Amino acid sequence: MTTLLIAAAMLQNAAVQPVAARAEGFDVVKLVKLDMRMEAMIKEGYAAGAVTLVRSHGKTVFFQTAGLADIEAKQPMKRDTVFQVMSMTKPVTAAAVMLCVEDGLLGLDDPAENYLPSLKGVQVRNADGTLSAPPRKMTLRHLLSHTSGLASDDPGGLSDERKAVLTLSDYSKLIGTEPLIGPPGGQIRYSGVGMSALAAIVEKVSKQPFEVFCQKRIFDVLGMKETTFFIRQDQKARLAQVYTGEVGALKPFGHDRYRAGAKFPNGAGGLYSTAEDMAAFIEAFVMSKPGFLSPASVSLMTRPHTGNLEMDGGTARGFGLGFSVVKTIDASGTLRPVGSFGHTGAFGTEYWADRDTGLVAVFMAQTFLVPEDMRKRFTTMVWAAKNR
Repeated sequence: MTTLLIAAAMLQNAAVQPVAARAEGFDVVKLVKLDMRMEAMIKEGYAAGAVTLVRSHGKTVFFQTAGLADIEAKQPMKRDTVFQVMSMTKPVTAAAVMLCVEDGLLGLDDPAENYLPSLKGVQVRNADGTLSAPPRKMTLRHLLSHTSGLASDDPGGLSDERKAVLTLSDYSKLIGTEPLIGPPGGQIRYSGVGMSALAAIVEKVSKQPFEVFCQKRIFDVLGMKETTFFIRQDQKARLAQVYTGEVGALKPFGHDRYRAGAKFPNGAGGLYSTAEDMAAFIEAFVMSKPGFLSPASVSLMTRPHTGNLEMDGGTARGFGLGFSVVKTIDASGTLRPVGSFGHTGAFGTEYWADRDTGLVAVFMAQTFLVPEDMRKRFTTMVWAAKNR
């Protein structure tokens, strides 16, 4: 039965790479079960389709394409399908900041107002509604670890459509025009605004557009040929549709997935990418990559910086610099180990890695406000398949 099961899965779509999997300490049968479970959940309507990738010490052990990238067009998911990775962009922005730190252009504990004048004199809104000066200045470390006190939403209720046509410099002038929701360093408050602020700071000190900096210093160095803030013409036919609704009743999200006319390189959630490119990025934090970040920076970014501050109602997870980091074994509702790090994206994407085992996993789908069960099943079953 085991042999037949493996043979059937290999004939189906060659998701499991048995030689590499065994060499890297994976149970091949359990990887086959992962293949089958992802297929089943797509048929049940958790997603139109997905691309999932698992690598260990640089070797691919599982690479599945399943379902459709576009239901209406009957377009199948492929390895080079392009996704809007949304908040998976944030660690990329954090890496750009750290490259500037290594260049001596920035310091992690520099006050953010040194680079963004709009933050000078910003006040904190207290519990009683009064305003006061913050007890300490907001630093780049606060911004990187989501403890800046900046709100989660854009200033003035700025819509995505209005924001898209702004330059990064224009957007940066709006940051600090509203009071902080808490003192810097006082609480974890997930903030895309903070990551956009960091992108503006990189642009300012590097003296080049943020998207150009990322292209030269990150994407080109790591071989990420499909990653961009502004979708290319040759990528449009490969771009997955975003779906929303209920499990088993998905419908198109109804947004402009090409972001026509956009000028804003959104450091909080603006990247288009593929599963292989996202694997290349996060794998650089597991395996040293010449020309990228130093081991010291990688270590700093992937360990918690938020102490005992609560995140999602507890202290089981925290933030490193740009990454979410597991602090206790029950943190994610999966089998992910303590010390593993990564990030999700609002449209159904996720990557994570573990430096101790060399494991990297990427989940790519395009489902907005649909239960996350499929991602969690993927992560759990990956770790269940790992024997050593």
